[in-house]
Amino acid sequence: MVWGSGGFKSCNALLDRVERNDPLLVDLVILPMKTFGDDEVQRLSSILSSGVNTHLKSISASGHSVSAVALSSLGSALASKNGRNIRHVAVGGNDMKDEGVIAFCGPLLQVHGGSLESVDFTFKGITRSGAEIIGRTFGISGNLRRLDLYRNPGIGDQGFVALCEAATRSRVEVDNSSCFQSLEHLDISDCGVGSDGLASLASCLIGKEEGDVMKRSGLLELQASRNPIGKNGCLHLKNLISQDGRCGSMIRSLSLQKCCIGDEGVFYLAEALQGSCKGFKELDVSDNGISQVGAKHLAKIWNCDFFYAHDVAKLILATNPIGYDGVESLAKSLSENNDRQYILKELDLSDTDCGMNGALAILKCPKIKSLRLFNNNLSSAGFEAIAGLLVGGHPTLQHLDLGGNRASESAVVAILNVIMVKHEPDDNVLNTLEIGGNDAGELVESALEKLKEIRPELDVAKDRSNTEQTYDSANPN
Repeated sequence: MVWGSGGFKSCNALLDRVERNDPLLVDLVILPMKTFGDDEVQRLSSILSSGVNTHLKSISASGHSVSAVALSSLGSALASKNGRNIRHVAVGGNDMKDEGVIAFCGPLLQVHGGSLESVDFTFKGITRSGAEIIGRTFGISGNLRRLDLYRNPGIGDQGFVALCEAATRSRVEVDNSSCFQSLEHLDISDCGVGSDGLASLASCLIGKEEGDVMKRSGLLELQASRNPIGKNGCLHLKNLISQDGRCGSMIRSLSLQKCCIGDEGVFYLAEALQGSCKGFKELDVSDNGISQVGAKHLAKIWNCDFFYAHDVAKLILATNPIGYDGVESLAKSLSENNDRQYILKELDLSDTDCGMNGALAILKCPKIKSLRLFNNNLSSAGFEAIAGLLVGGHPTLQHLDLGGNRASESAVVAILNVIMVKHEPDDNVLNTLEIGGNDAGELVESALEKLKEIRPELDVAKDRSNTEQTYDSANPN
């Protein structure tokens, strides 16, 4: 990767290398402080169209103001036979807007997106018409693997509907069997997408007619955070996760941070995860107002008899008031079904009001490899209780986050001291411990020095001590 940074704003040296077909210049990255306007884009377009460069694969030049005319030239170059070596492109700034997107996509529309595998339209000021041309251009691409639309709130629910419907129409026009058949990553976070948009996405990917199940080359990672999805949106997502007559999920990973889904939305997701959801691995529903009721819905995942329901490997429930009762339900389900082949390895319970008893319950679950308990106000009493479960480290837990729990220095030292204990044989696998956001001073520093000698493999993340901060203030350089 070659970065277009340095002391000079001009990109001419980089463009010279592109024109010389420098074999070392495969990924062109032009940072915002460089000059990359119409003249530079037109020159790059001419070079790509000429076919003199055969090594360049990626262009990352977001944050630059480029006119619709220049963007059209770049689109034409990428659509041409000589420009088909480029696999990734990110260009233009927030002033690109629909006019620029339409100008860029126009030439690519004729070749169904060409050879592009990754297109980044993040923060481009796109609304409905821009979204629609994106759907028409890339909806039936057999090459597109990644589409980023993050931070385009002007798209809105109806704009995303327009994108999906345009993709579906394109499929019908060319008698293609699938929409977005190779897409592996779709980021629509902060795009104002709601229930109607997700209904259109489900129809686009699954097909509306009975038995019209799309063939896809892989599972989708869907980033849809900070959208007004609500509980009804989860009902449509349920169809993408699990559907009667289809073996497995169409989604591998689903991120729904701050989407107002609540307990009812979680009910739909949990119901889907108790069915034919082979391949679904990760779920992030942090900051969604989920209570103990929603946590109990999720706990049922590991109680069901359907084998693939146990594929979920990562669950993020951070910043939801699920409380002790909710965490206890999860811990009970996981512990009671320990003999089953569930594979939950990562669990984030940060800021969930789990309390000391909730923390103790979940720490006893034997298969979890990474556990975050950040900001649960466990205090010193909680740390001292947890210390009893960490004598000699931990036989299955590899990463533990206890940060931000307002424990005293002596309570933190108690945790470190018990981890120092070495059994025979030593069965500890804990390799990362986070303790920042708790009191730390000379006693913690001393304990950490001893711990490093006894367990050099253990990485401990902490705040700087008061002594270190005082020293840095006195010696700013």
